[in-house]
Amino acid sequence: MFRPAIISSLASRFFISINHPRIAPLTIPLASITNHAPIRDASTTWSQPGTWYQRRHEYDQKNDTHQRKRNLGPLRFVVASSFLSWFSKKNDDEDTPESQLITVIKRSILSIQKEEYHKAEQMLHLALKMAQDLQSKDGITYIYDIMANLAMEVGDFAKAEKLFVNVMQRLFSDGFLEDHIKMLHISSKIAHLAQLQGHLDKAAQGFEWTLAKLEEKLKLLGNDNAKEIRELWGITKNWYAQLLMESKRFAEAKQAFMQAYEAYTEIHGLLTEEGLTILNNLSVACSNLEDYASAERFLKEAIALAAQIPDLSEAGVYKANLGLLYLQQGLLQQASEFCTFAWRYGKQHQHEETVIQASYCLDQIKSLQK
Repeated sequence: MFRPAIISSLASRFFISINHPRIAPLTIPLASITNHAPIRDASTTWSQPGTWYQRRHEYDQKNDTHQRKRNLGPLRFVVASSFLSWFSKKNDDEDTPESQLITVIKRSILSIQKEEYHKAEQMLHLALKMAQDLQSKDGITYIYDIMANLAMEVGDFAKAEKLFVNVMQRLFSDGFLEDHIKMLHISSKIAHLAQLQGHLDKAAQGFEWTLAKLEEKLKLLGNDNAKEIRELWGITKNWYAQLLMESKRFAEAKQAFMQAYEAYTEIHGLLTEEGLTILNNLSVACSNLEDYASAERFLKEAIALAAQIPDLSEAGVYKANLGLLYLQQGLLQQASEFCTFAWRYGKQHQHEETVIQASYCLDQIKSLQK
């Protein structure tokens, strides 16, 4: 015989939350899938925009005694800015210093997309020198933005944060207001980076500041004219929900995940990896609330949608999570069925996280059947 309480305790250790690069996931006790705010001078007050990051940064430098490190896996690189449009449009055949600079930048982005990170960094330093020689303020800013994204991609979160702050300061000096969409993109990322480094209070302040600014813009523009703002709001909501999960505020996290999912799918549709990531995380929140019926419903919806996306490696994670959900409830036969499938799927697609989760699930089932 086995006791459901024991099963729940065991299974809850590893229910996976997939970390997705673009909309961002984190690892929580049950396993769920895993772009910040302006700076002005120290004389600004708390009520003024842009101060949440600076004041928290000063506090953390004095009081933070350690940094938590997390193995979140690689983040897919996304250039979430339109800085390149600042360059005057040139014919690709024109052999001018500016067109040469643009070519190097494009090649660095291509290298990042190919996961050739060392080559990308070398090219970005070359591009930075070219932009400095050209005295191209916009070019320099754009390159720092890519460097920041690259550092975020490879997991150097402290470096990424410093680079994003540098970009934000340069935008301020160019006259951008703190609630400009470019600023809000960076503000959201800086908050997420604070979260990834374990600075949860600073992250919460950043997310709440950014969301408030975005909501003000949405009220002014209306949903019909605010697609980019609505999308950024959804991405930020998703990251904020992950923070709420870390803080064990599961009911609030569930609501935030639902809002993020609605915003993301109304823009991109249902068949996206990002949307499925949010569904998975939503099921994790429900499981922590012991709302197993809702957790199962969201996971089954993710599995059904994943079947329509060819070669989606994370599909096995959803199966493993469903198996772990059944394990939590003492339903060993169903747990064994889904975790066995997930293990085979992970092996077939060489998806290590799926194999680890499924193996853990199957080991627990064996120990309970002895």
